[in-house]
Amino acid sequence: MSKLEEFRSAYDAAAERVEIAGAAIDALDERSDATPEEYDAANEEIRVAAEAAESAKRMLDQREAVERARATYKPSPESNNTTEARVSLTVDEPDMYRRGGAYSFFTDMYWAKQDPHAHADASKRISDHQQHEVEKRAVSTATMGGLIPPAYLIGLYAKAGRNGRVYADQVNHQTLPDVGMSVIIPRLTAGLAAGVQASESSTVSTQDPTETDLTVNVRTIAGYSPVSRQTLERAAYNDQVLMEDLMARYNAALDTQCISGSGSSGQILGVLNTSSISTSAASTMTVAGVWPKIADVTQQINTATGGLGYVADKIVMHPRRWGFFTAAFDSSNRPVFGITGEQYFNNAGSGDPSAYAGPVGKLMGLPVFTDANIPTNLGAGTNEDRILVFASGVSHLWERDGDPVTLSFEQQAGTSLQVQLVCYGYAAFTAGRYPAASGVVTGLTTPSF
Repeated sequence: MSKLEEFRSAYDAAAERVEIAGAAIDALDERSDATPEEYDAANEEIRVAAEAAESAKRMLDQREAVERARATYKPSPESNNTTEARVSLTVDEPDMYRRGGAYSFFTDMYWAKQDPHAHADASKRISDHQQHEVEKRAVSTATMGGLIPPAYLIGLYAKAGRNGRVYADQVNHQTLPDVGMSVIIPRLTAGLAAGVQASESSTVSTQDPTETDLTVNVRTIAGYSPVSRQTLERAAYNDQVLMEDLMARYNAALDTQCISGSGSSGQILGVLNTSSISTSAASTMTVAGVWPKIADVTQQINTATGGLGYVADKIVMHPRRWGFFTAAFDSSNRPVFGITGEQYFNNAGSGDPSAYAGPVGKLMGLPVFTDANIPTNLGAGTNEDRILVFASGVSHLWERDGDPVTLSFEQQAGTSLQVQLVCYGYAAFTAGRYPAASGVVTGLTTPSF
């Protein structure tokens, strides 16, 4: 048996194991007496099987690439001289869509959809690109919404996503279930009781538990960019600008929803509108007036959920609020906060003013992140922002793998000679599993500098 056959046989066996594991879970679903332990064991088996299948698939793909290279690059008959120096040949097929390349991904996609017969070359490039990406990434077009953008565009997605969703990236991430428009979380709102027995044979403590389901709605976030036919047909349009802007807007909208969504009219219920979160109001707009309130919210969180292992571990605030802290001086006109690279006397915190996606510093030992999506029009005077302190392990965000990468060209404004580029995704968020594990400092009016 050749190596290629060995790898193919190993992959087939691994894929069959995944099928068997999936069938076992289906069988459990049919039983009314299936136990959680059986489900746990079945889920663990399919996870291990899937990892083994993925590894076997990678090995098979690599071996098939070697065989293709051997079949394509055979030595000529004259090169049988054993004294002839051997040449090492590396096969690296580039994608036809690359930065500064001769072809535009969006222009080819447009013509391939509008007039595939008259523009067979565009259709072939799109088809070749799809095959190139599938082989390179070991994914199917179904997992990428039917369309795989060029690699250099995907690199720009990451940049836009990182800058647009700071708070959303700091919470606990879960994979959104494949079906359903809600996620149900059982919550034990009143537990059992235990206490000291007053005397022998006397009744001991008891209390009935109370269970209330928490329903988290799945919401749709979408955006589109109208592009004129003239742009696609006559101009060498900059693909990167389109995708970077659209993806940044999507991620900023998701982040804003997780922070301050109302929970109605199709919106996510954001942390600021979640009932029963921990709060503390600043007494004065000075560091001395705000600092203790951060400590107050932190201790409220740790008191409420610390016994469960969920303690305050992150702080997110608006950039203007972080500027408020770093601008503070003591009575001797010395900066209160030490910034990286500078030495300060008796500083209360430290940080890096150039950071954005990562922590800009620390307060009370907790990493601080700045997020410009935190509103600054809150409070009675519509001029307040909020400082978020939270246990990140129990603020949950569910997203579908690969969202938002589905693109489609739909000519809905044909009389205006306009084509629309659309992206969308599904998400569900909640800070309501343990509301008291999230907290805010209020009363933070516009700072002066």
